[in-house]
Amino acid sequence: MDKVSFLQEKSTFHMKYPDQSDLSFYRWYTEQHPDEAIGWYHLGREREARGELEAALAALRQALHAKPGAYYNEAREAYQALIRKRREEDSRKRIRRVLASLLFLYSLLAFSPGPLTEPAKSTAAQVSPPVAASRPHVEVIAVPADLGSAQLEKQVRQYVENRRPSFTQPYSVIVVPEVAGAPLYTPLLYYQPRSVLGVIRYHPANRTILNQKWFPRPGTYEQDPLLQPARIALAEEQLVTEHILTLRNALYRYYQQKGQLPVNLSHLAGAYPGNYLPQIPTPPAALGLKSYLYRPDLFRPEAAWASIREVVPMVGYPEPLVPMEPLQIWLSESTHTMRLMSGSQIVRSYPVGIGKDGSTPEGYYTILQKINHPRGHDNIYGTRGMVFQSSGYAIHGTNHPESIGSSVSLGCIRMYNAAVEELYSFVSIGTEVIASDAPAPALLWSNPAPFVLEARPEEETPQIVYRWLH
Repeated sequence: MDKVSFLQEKSTFHMKYPDQSDLSFYRWYTEQHPDEAIGWYHLGREREARGELEAALAALRQALHAKPGAYYNEAREAYQALIRKRREEDSRKRIRRVLASLLFLYSLLAFSPGPLTEPAKSTAAQVSPPVAASRPHVEVIAVPADLGSAQLEKQVRQYVENRRPSFTQPYSVIVVPEVAGAPLYTPLLYYQPRSVLGVIRYHPANRTILNQKWFPRPGTYEQDPLLQPARIALAEEQLVTEHILTLRNALYRYYQQKGQLPVNLSHLAGAYPGNYLPQIPTPPAALGLKSYLYRPDLFRPEAAWASIREVVPMVGYPEPLVPMEPLQIWLSESTHTMRLMSGSQIVRSYPVGIGKDGSTPEGYYTILQKINHPRGHDNIYGTRGMVFQSSGYAIHGTNHPESIGSSVSLGCIRMYNAAVEELYSFVSIGTEVIASDAPAPALLWSNPAPFVLEARPEEETPQIVYRWLH
């Protein structure tokens, strides 16, 4: 819808409902036209004007996920401006907390009487939290397929100049052709760039392009001396991002079910049925850490998901521009596609087999159980199983891989064994499953390197023979 039509809709709404506010119209409009960026953009700006920063960001994220049209570019710019504003506010809050702590310590030292006796020496060593080594940052962005070479270079240059002005170290951007269903000029956190248009290395401190390479046509260009190290660095960053996302999601789901966080991360990797995760991810050696940071004391129940970002902070790399969100499994029955989502970001996309004659239920569910090597005759459930409805519906592997992509089961969702092992690694108990017959918008997604956490014998249930609707 163009701007004129939008204003006409707004005028008609207020004539019909004179007592309603602009906010009411924008909310009504986005319900009627959820794929139009223009409505989400105005809803976001209205929320921002009311001081509702998180609600404004959520609306603008929806605008970026909508189809390109009126106010799409404005929404992208407004979203980035709000991200910078929130980062600045967070920085000011941290500074105020530090100053308050210093003032408190000063008052103790200046005005408290000295001890009458020498205090006993603590036997516990004061250990500061380890700091991860800073690693090369790489982003992947998609651009419109019809751009000429000069226009492509110009727009990517504008992107890097406006991107993360607080960066002080060089970073790289890998440019790929437009990806169906994914936003343009927005970092694709979990995408493996097989077909590439170019790569640029930029230094934000002095606003200079250090290196750039543009290819005559999309291709892999595996051995290109500028692209090859960027690919390697991207894969390393994606692994850390996947680790952090998996831990944050598991902690969030644990809190939702138990009302508190675990004392230690290791409690997430319990025995069945408390196996939220099969293993606790171990940081890559390049970070110089034995384990990821865990600060449950920073958790705030009134802002559960937002504060988990502080409980398990990103290490070695910047927090993503597009905020991580709790994981969800989206099943598109009409296209036999399952996508693992974090907000608007596609984490993984898989082909699946589903139930015949519409027997796979549509609706909103959660992962209830996770089983390593579920027992069934002839290994029909493959290597992993995740129950999402107590009446016998599960996501599981299969001993009939030829059935993937078809509607042949009695209602369960079948996956290749390698794929179900990866999904089992990512998701925890309590992760949401949303099944519908809506087509998936991104069928040609390029998954990164496999992410698999080894499952343990404690997650097996050898005494149970399952009779899922296979």
